[in-house]
Amino acid sequence: MMREGIGRRFRILYLIILILFGTSVVPLWFYGGKLMSINRERLETQENVLQLTISHSLAQQITLYIENLGQQLKEFFDTVEPLATGIPASRYGSEPDLRRALESFVADRPNVLYATVLNQEARGGWAGGYNAAEDAFLRKALEAAFVAARQGEEYRSNPISILRNNLNEPVIVMARPLRVKGEFLGMVAAVVTLAPLIERLREVQRLGLEAYIVDNSGRLVASNDPDRTVSGMDMVGIPIVQKFLAWRGRAQATETSLFNLVRDGKSVPMLGTYSPILNMSWGVIVQKRLSDAYYMVSQMRDETVRWGVLMILLSLVVGALAAKTITRPIDTLTQSVQHIAQRDFSHRVKIRSRTEIGVLAETFNQMAEVIEDYIDSVQKASEENRQLFMDTLEMIAAAVDAKDPYTKGHSRRVAQYSVILAREMGMSERDVDMVRISATLHDVGKIGVEDRILKKTSVLTNEEYKVMKRHTVMGYEIVRQVKRLAEMLPAIRWHHESLNGNGYPDGISGDEIPLIVRIISVADAFDAITTDRPYQPGAAFPRALDVLRKLAGTKYDPIVIDALLSASEKGKLDEFRTRPHDPFFEPRALGWSSVPVPVRDK
Repeated sequence: MMREGIGRRFRILYLIILILFGTSVVPLWFYGGKLMSINRERLETQENVLQLTISHSLAQQITLYIENLGQQLKEFFDTVEPLATGIPASRYGSEPDLRRALESFVADRPNVLYATVLNQEARGGWAGGYNAAEDAFLRKALEAAFVAARQGEEYRSNPISILRNNLNEPVIVMARPLRVKGEFLGMVAAVVTLAPLIERLREVQRLGLEAYIVDNSGRLVASNDPDRTVSGMDMVGIPIVQKFLAWRGRAQATETSLFNLVRDGKSVPMLGTYSPILNMSWGVIVQKRLSDAYYMVSQMRDETVRWGVLMILLSLVVGALAAKTITRPIDTLTQSVQHIAQRDFSHRVKIRSRTEIGVLAETFNQMAEVIEDYIDSVQKASEENRQLFMDTLEMIAAAVDAKDPYTKGHSRRVAQYSVILAREMGMSERDVDMVRISATLHDVGKIGVEDRILKKTSVLTNEEYKVMKRHTVMGYEIVRQVKRLAEMLPAIRWHHESLNGNGYPDGISGDEIPLIVRIISVADAFDAITTDRPYQPGAAFPRALDVLRKLAGTKYDPIVIDALLSASEKGKLDEFRTRPHDPFFEPRALGWSSVPVPVRDK
């Protein structure tokens, strides 16, 4: 019952490991998590700052390049304009000074691929290493520039991709009108390369960054990955480009954000930054895969988790080993306590330890010795008390039997027969003891019967028989005053009852008669039949068994009779047939032997 109240037990080993885990690993894991979170934020901030710095730096470099290029073109235009306005427009293609000025300008400036001066009819001379007139896209751009010049406007085209030296190269067309006193004379134009911008963009490629320039319409100007992108490509679909275009060419600040980029049908998380190129309405954009941008963060997280798990496993192993050194002695003590709970007081604890557990083990062994000695003394005293109790009962029974010289030893023999029957029927030892005591006291009521009736050698009268039958009730009244003998009362009162209800004193029948009573009834009858009485000699055992067999089912319980027959066949009754004469009894005039004193059951 106590075990059920406690419920399911929890092993102390697991408790110690849990405590070690809670006091060491959990704080360490919490600290590592906080440290990782702080470092992740720092690394993410550093990556964001890096992109901001690089994009802003590129924007400044490109701004300086464009401004320098514009200044060079202005100087060229300022040089060519006086020459062109000083000669007839029809001679623009043949005038030596004008041609030399074009060739000198192109020769001194490798960024200028083509320079030309055209008259009102779009005719004139040109110089440079690349003939723009042969490129359809450049030709259209020059035509657009001529239209703008005719309208009195300066012109700058969108980036155009040309194939030069087997490589895609972005260029732009820049032009200015020639006018004298408001009269349109023609146009000065140049094709300049943006290849130096690509070189600057490629410088950041070693950092794993994709860098490109877009104009105010979202078209690509230049990129550090010309194999994937070409000038003029529409980049509006990229979210970071959309953020730049949302300013409609008036962006003044740099911004970093996360976005998804679709590549090969897959959505790729990216980290990107745009920075405006001042005075150009262009924007420099640098971007990187988020997994690459925060690679150090991921690596730090993975390493932290890896080492954290390793430390946890190591802590668990060390904790388990440490806990084992504590719990193993406790388990030994527990097993020893269980031995004591099972009444094995000889078990001793063998623990060698200088800790409190060792002291506990020594104290436990001392306690076990004290308990063992005490239990031995208690058992010895109990056995002595039990023996004294049984001797007292047998003494009382002997005193009762001694009143009648013909019934001496009757109570002992009935007790012996009853024990044999009880064991033959498979009863527990506790029940066997109850049978023994009940049978020993079954005739104790005869102590109240007058000697003249008890010792009468002739047949009793009806009145005398009624007095004799009262010994069952008198025995019941005597014994019921002893609480410890309460379980024996049924046998004392009812051992003369019959299955058919014709017995006395209460006339109960069948299952109303307890099994113990039915056993003692058969044993009592068997001893009465086989013992000499004043009115009849004792019968031989086979004859007695035959008599009882015939009464089975009416007066006696057939099951008990079968047990008696079985005990006889097994020879368990043989010791009562022939035994040396016991001077405690008088000789019986039987042909087979005198009845011996049964050996007291231990």
